[in-house]
Amino acid sequence: MSSTERTRDADRTRRAILDAFGRMLEERGSNVSLADVARAAGVTKSGLMHHFRSRDDLVAAFVDHGIEMFWSEVQALVDHSESRPGQFTRAYVRAMTGDSAHITRWASATSLIAHLGSQATIEHLERIAPHDAARLDAAFAADGLPVERTLLIRLAADGAALSWGTPYLDAERLASLRAQLFALSEATEGTADATKES
Repeated sequence: MSSTERTRDADRTRRAILDAFGRMLEERGSNVSLADVARAAGVTKSGLMHHFRSRDDLVAAFVDHGIEMFWSEVQALVDHSESRPGQFTRAYVRAMTGDSAHITRWASATSLIAHLGSQATIEHLERIAPHDAARLDAAFAADGLPVERTLLIRLAADGAALSWGTPYLDAERLASLRAQLFALSEATEGTADATKES
């Protein structure tokens, strides 16, 4: 086996472990054992420990994996046929208001903490948050819309993701909010009067 094949195999194994960990967190909560995760991923516990030396390492990798999944899913929702500013902003709204099952499930640091419930998770999130926030700021700044407006859209979409599925935001209100956020992303000045999504 070549070194490239070994690397691919290791990457596949890591991904299988992270996916299994995510499934088990949803099913059983934060008390899931490493042995259970290994079994669900189809590896031995020592195989899991080869990739993740401790539970904290696994949790940190899971958080990082979730952030990269977030970015991948937002990028997948960019409509490249649009030839106007706001492509990334509209993709972000789509993702945060229901078009991404992954983001709906793991929408926020709060959700991760609720599932993982450890001080190590909180500390890891505190370490990586500045970089991720700067990455988001750069993506919105490059989107061609006024920065103040994209901040408003972004934080409203974040709030929708946190509130969806609770008594605070039903399907009708979510659809209305989504339409208003798309309208804001289409406006060229002032407040938006368009309500169409491309």
